[in-house]
Amino acid sequence: MKKRILNLFLIIIFSIISIAPSFGADKIEVTNDENGIWVFKINTKKYGQKIKPYITEKLTTPQKVYEDNCFDLVVNGGFYDVKNAKSVSYIIIDGILESDVELNTDLVESLKNENRLDKVLSRSELRILENKRHKLKFDIVRHNTPVKKGWKIKHSLQAGPMLYPTMDLVDEGFVVLEDDMVKSQSADILKRRERTAIGLKGKYLYIIIFTKDRKVDAKELKKYLEKNLKIKKAMALDGGISTAINYKDISIGSIGKYQRKVKSFLIIER
Repeated sequence: MKKRILNLFLIIIFSIISIAPSFGADKIEVTNDENGIWVFKINTKKYGQKIKPYITEKLTTPQKVYEDNCFDLVVNGGFYDVKNAKSVSYIIIDGILESDVELNTDLVESLKNENRLDKVLSRSELRILENKRHKLKFDIVRHNTPVKKGWKIKHSLQAGPMLYPTMDLVDEGFVVLEDDMVKSQSADILKRRERTAIGLKGKYLYIIIFTKDRKVDAKELKKYLEKNLKIKKAMALDGGISTAINYKDISIGSIGKYQRKVKSFLIIER
């Protein structure tokens, strides 16, 4: 009888462990409650100093960046120009502008001709702000949003669109309308694709991955973040076949473990 009770107790314990969120040594909480959706939750009060953008000279997979560096997590970042492998996102690392979209002259001229330059340049970005006491604050705003007095941008990673609380695909240059009809779209934003998103709620940064098993468009992604995670602010990173993340034994790409080479990343240092 005692042996039977002990076995039952062990079964219950192992069942609880198997369904509970997993925690790494750095307290990254990982959940995969729905098929095709992965959520990574990071406490910015404890680990904010370890979170930053990362950019490579040549196009590289997140897996390669993860293996070659002392990083806990690597996820695909901002947009890049497939024609010349230059970044199409403003990126600041340790207060230095490491990626200036306007230096991509071919892209700038093309966007001018399409009357989309100002919209693309002002797309949303994740900002990690720092004050004189080295206190950090995370925010998601449009690129042209002024920095409040007493703060400076330590890191920033631009992509977009902003998903929550407001989403304007036209104003960020992802959708072009003509006579109230969609003339063109960028990043397949209106199509169901794999998606990478980041969100903020309280002291937590969320990284959300939608894989090939759960493709969504921008509106569906926004609805999920609002309803399921109750995110306060959120934006998309590059998605589609660029969607990829590496954390411990988790390696996700757009097609199974296949990962496309990209230009920029959001990383968490070990």
